[in-house]
Amino acid sequence: MYGYGYRYNSGLVVGAGGGGAPFSNTYSLDFDGVDDYVSMGNVLNLANDGSDAISISLWLKTTLSSSLGYLVSKQTGFTDGYGVFMLSTGQIAFYLGSSTSSARIYAYTENTFNDGDWHNVVITYDGSQDVSGLNIYVNNTSQALTVVTNNTPNNVSNIANFAIGMRNGDAYPYLDYIDEVSVFNSELSASDVTDIYNGGTPTDLTDLSPIAWYRMGDNGAYKSPQWLLPSNENKDKVSNYSFDFDGVGDFVDVGSLSNLQNATEFSVSSWFKTPLAAVQGVWVWWDDADGWLELNCSADGSMIANVTRFNHTSATYGIAAAGTLTADTWYNATVVFDGSGATNADRLKLYVNGNLITLTFIGTIPTQTGTMLSSGLHIGERFNGQNYFNGNIDEVSIFDSAISIGDVWDGSGEPIDVSAVSGLANYYKMGEEATFSGGVWTVPDAIGSNDGTSNAMTIEDRVGDAPNSENNALSYNMDLVDRTTDVPT
Repeated sequence: MYGYGYRYNSGLVVGAGGGGAPFSNTYSLDFDGVDDYVSMGNVLNLANDGSDAISISLWLKTTLSSSLGYLVSKQTGFTDGYGVFMLSTGQIAFYLGSSTSSARIYAYTENTFNDGDWHNVVITYDGSQDVSGLNIYVNNTSQALTVVTNNTPNNVSNIANFAIGMRNGDAYPYLDYIDEVSVFNSELSASDVTDIYNGGTPTDLTDLSPIAWYRMGDNGAYKSPQWLLPSNENKDKVSNYSFDFDGVGDFVDVGSLSNLQNATEFSVSSWFKTPLAAVQGVWVWWDDADGWLELNCSADGSMIANVTRFNHTSATYGIAAAGTLTADTWYNATVVFDGSGATNADRLKLYVNGNLITLTFIGTIPTQTGTMLSSGLHIGERFNGQNYFNGNIDEVSIFDSAISIGDVWDGSGEPIDVSAVSGLANYYKMGEEATFSGGVWTVPDAIGSNDGTSNAMTIEDRVGDAPNSENNALSYNMDLVDRTTDVPT
């Protein structure tokens, strides 16, 4: 499938990767063996009876000894799930099992690989629920295996996070280097393994169609205190990370936005996903005395877009019918206000995934917004301390004009770059650019000067889930210097 590449300089392979395109591998991650790990959340599940085929490829370099270290894990404790790890004696092991400790497949290589050299490890499993369907290749060589247990797995847990460098982020940390981790929903062939090994140099895996591929340092971006490591198929997307709001007290405060005060025009575009458990605010700016702007949704899938000129007792808003939204689905919702419109429907428009939604109006939509001197715009709640959002919010962009829907929606189902759209006044990429310090997220305003700050949110609230992008990874307890130029050659 691939021709072997020729190395001209450190980290660059020319002629590899199907079609002869250059392939660059310049970075790996260095794990400290204490608390460093990378997590993708609860993704890459297998069937509960262990009948799904799976293959895992990675490169490692370590002198780990006297302790067990997990390379790849989707495992709760030493029972539920699957994992690849190095024993304290240097052998590489694979485990697939359930909460019944005897119902598992567990085997390890007879040879050891903790010699301080780079090795390619490929696990293939055919879903047969038997150790005969398991192969462990190291440097393109099928290994003789010592079988510890070979019993049909049942009720394999799928609740643990998929992690690299530690078991579920809570036990058995790995020490030293890991690079180019890929996961496949099939049993790779021996010739596929040969192509992956590529004579000892990592190569482009695209033609093998991995369902997730973590280049580790390559494609990575450091947003303190985390490395953002998107799965390779997502590397060129506008957004791969969002914030996960808990519906209890989480929100982001972006402060007072002058472009929304006494405004005759504005637009707000936002992306969100929610289980639709209750009434909840996507974004809001309220002032009991002089104005209220909001977008919210309800458990029945209805929505409200609100533009009130004076106070909430004379609220004016448009209601989208029940069933407009489906639970646990990413949507773009864009509110467009034009106070010069002749009718309510001309003044206030709501688009969902590019479609103009018919609104039922309460009251008369005003010709301009209020002064709204108190508070500021909050992302993730509906009212002062009430109706917090439950789910993910991403890519919030605010314009001081009545935009065309094509400015923010192209039909792809994922965010597009809006930074050059005329009238853009504030742009919050949410998880993509945020930094975390002192228990608070800072969410930069990529266009204006109104950076957001989080309330009641934790480092775990940035997640690798965005519209049409999933399986993206985040590091924990790792520093900028943990990306290194020590790579397989």
